[in-house]
Amino acid sequence: MPVPPLSPSKPLLSRTVESRRNWLLPALLAGLGPLVYAAPLGAVPMLLAIGLGTAVVAGGAGWRSALGGGAVFVPLFVWMLLSALWALDAGAALSLALRLAGMFAAGFLVVGWFGRLSLDRLGPCLPAMALGFIAAGAVVVIDLETLNGGIVRLLHAKQAPTRDIALLYGRGATVQAMLILPLLLGLWRSGARRLAVLQLVVGVLAILVTPSLSARMALATALVVGAAVFTLPFLRFTLLGALALGVLALPFILPYRPDPTTACWLANSKASALHRLYIWDFAGERIAERPVAGWGLDASRRMPGGDTKVTIRRCDTALQPYGPLRVDGTVMPLHPHNAILQVWLELGGIGAILGFGAVAAILGRAFAAPAWRGRRACAGFAGAAFGSLSVASVSFGIWQEWFLAALFITAAASVLSARQDETPANAEAAQLRT
Repeated sequence: MPVPPLSPSKPLLSRTVESRRNWLLPALLAGLGPLVYAAPLGAVPMLLAIGLGTAVVAGGAGWRSALGGGAVFVPLFVWMLLSALWALDAGAALSLALRLAGMFAAGFLVVGWFGRLSLDRLGPCLPAMALGFIAAGAVVVIDLETLNGGIVRLLHAKQAPTRDIALLYGRGATVQAMLILPLLLGLWRSGARRLAVLQLVVGVLAILVTPSLSARMALATALVVGAAVFTLPFLRFTLLGALALGVLALPFILPYRPDPTTACWLANSKASALHRLYIWDFAGERIAERPVAGWGLDASRRMPGGDTKVTIRRCDTALQPYGPLRVDGTVMPLHPHNAILQVWLELGGIGAILGFGAVAAILGRAFAAPAWRGRRACAGFAGAAFGSLSVASVSFGIWQEWFLAALFITAAASVLSARQDETPANAEAAQLRT
């Protein structure tokens, strides 16, 4: 009996190359979890590597349409470049604007291709990413709970003697918290339910053993918002309205100065939170001086008066400070630790409207897309977006490249999670329901 040809239209060599392409992105994404826990700044080269990987998988086709999703940010980048005219350091402003433009271009290419390439060509990206985070999270839990941080001490030998070693895993835990809901919903929808639950359990444990407030906030916000939108899908648009209100109102709520009792309670329980209030008050005062155009891109680290010392000690029963310093910093340590205030401070109300208006437009487009109106897709987008925004509201500078890279990777994972309804089994089930 003659053996039929493998595929007249696809020679064996072509099929082998295509098979290797299908495993290129999963292989990269499997390394994401270990990388962000061991060296968080590696998120930037990881995003670039994923971008190159998607270009190889796509064969370079469709890059214009993939990049087109970022066109809504073009006015913001024009405004960033113009802000160099009045920035405190014109050269630094121009350099940062160009770096951010390159980062956004790479990010939108990845997100765009993840939304357009066939799932067969992308390969098992979500399972691979989940396995990487499961492995990394398990190592973190074992290291902190049984090895007394021996692994993280080796990874960060220069920093470990002077810092809480558990905090050295904080950035990795934050990235895992941002991704945990898209992975849960995408894997569950694709049928890999045990893997979905396993990555959730290990991820929660890893986040909780690190004392990172930003990671815990991201986890709590993502799960609460995701559950709320899954239950009441119309809330996704209500959340966009709340975001718009917060962007417009936050600078005018400040300054907020707690009374002595509240200040002492914060000093005793969470000194870093009291420090944040001092930072935000200072930022609010500077925003009021230039509310329209701001101080220019990258001005936060150069603000006049920003190096004023801030010291916080515990309070006794008479509300008097005592004991060793709990905070020894400045009133503006490089950035305001709040994305809304940083954009207002550097780019003014115009930049805030252009920047957060673009974010709201992209989220609104995702929420309203006919293919993504299902409860799981909307819950995944909302949870990942607002979990990430919660981090940007209390922690890192919004222009930090590693954080932006993590945001784009989270967006790409959210898009891929939402697309799981396109798998043959799910598409057939959806047709049966209708």
